[in-house]
Amino acid sequence: MKKEFWNDTVVVITGASSGIGKALLEELAIFPCQLVLLARRAGDIPEPTAKHKDTILHRVTCDLSDPSSVQDAIDWISKRIERVDVLFNNAGITAHGRFDSLSMEVYRKTFATNFFGPVQFIKGLLPLVTIAKGNIVTTSTVSALYGVPGRAAYSASKSALHAALESLRIESLDLGIGVSLVCVPYTDTALRTSGLDSFGNLLTEAPAKGKRKSAKEVAHVLMEVAKDKEARLVTFNLSGKFLEWMRFFSPKFLEKILYKKLYDDFKTH
Repeated sequence: MKKEFWNDTVVVITGASSGIGKALLEELAIFPCQLVLLARRAGDIPEPTAKHKDTILHRVTCDLSDPSSVQDAIDWISKRIERVDVLFNNAGITAHGRFDSLSMEVYRKTFATNFFGPVQFIKGLLPLVTIAKGNIVTTSTVSALYGVPGRAAYSASKSALHAALESLRIESLDLGIGVSLVCVPYTDTALRTSGLDSFGNLLTEAPAKGKRKSAKEVAHVLMEVAKDKEARLVTFNLSGKFLEWMRFFSPKFLEKILYKKLYDDFKTH
């Protein structure tokens, strides 16, 4: 009988206290594995609803926007964990605002959490991923595929991370590791109430209109991607695939669609 993929694995999850990270915790805790769970406030990481008797949970404080906090987390993990089979690079922050109104501080904060922190963290754990010939799975967004109006800082930070990890994937072809980018659609999370507005204040926006995925649905897709080292850029639905293709074949048409669809998000008030 084929062994269950997640049995006896070591899995690292950033942003494990809420949203997609919390859903990953819930879905993986039923397997006999080690889960290394990171969040800015490790005490906020919940106990899973159901847990296998042999599951081991490690809660680690890590603020991706703080290089010293990231290094502390890397050091803690490296001293206690011998390998990393799957690294779910999940934590992130959004930022909303017109290009001409976004403060440079918002750019810095967004890049600190979405680019510099993840790059430092992945780089620090890469030796452990390499030992396991593991997979790095990043929770990303279709906003990384094209500069989305009203999302300049967010799009830029995620696009930069895509480029860095694509470089890593090519450089690591002989190491046997996987590097996957998953562009998730609108999801029921607290992203729009934990992100930043143009001036660096917390967003207080209503959830995105239209159909949204549940965090559990997204977690299931991320878990499937983690099993496939050949997965590179994964989009969920028609809207994601539409943007992925139209950016190459008809960017002018794509920009008109984005202008019309997101006009309320970036119009001058």
